[in-house]
Amino acid sequence: MDDVAQLTELNLRFIEAFRQGSWKLLEPILAPTFVYLNGKSGEVQQLPAYIEDLEGRPLPALAIDEVAVHVDGDTGFVSARTTGGSNRFSRYLDTYARSDEGWVCVHASVWPLA
Repeated sequence: MDDVAQLTELNLRFIEAFRQGSWKLLEPILAPTFVYLNGKSGEVQQLPAYIEDLEGRPLPALAIDEVAVHVDGDTGFVSARTTGGSNRFSRYLDTYARSDEGWVCVHASVWPLA
């Protein structure tokens, strides 16, 4: 499987983890050094706080479109527009690094769209 296909698959698994509110599904995708930037508040969260916000808080209506995947050497970027079923949209950008075990997400950011 090529890099774009691998990152596309990881992105779908990432979204499914949020639909289910499942750290178990998300854990294999994130690097231990993962950091999240909340584009609405500007808050930077380390992994433990990110897990706490995810676990047990399913978002079953989470939907994505406008997916874009870009690879530059050992760095990959995945972006998409999201909605939770309302007329409000956000965009995210996830940054992946190639490791010996494959791609892992090292950074994510989500911000609301006007």
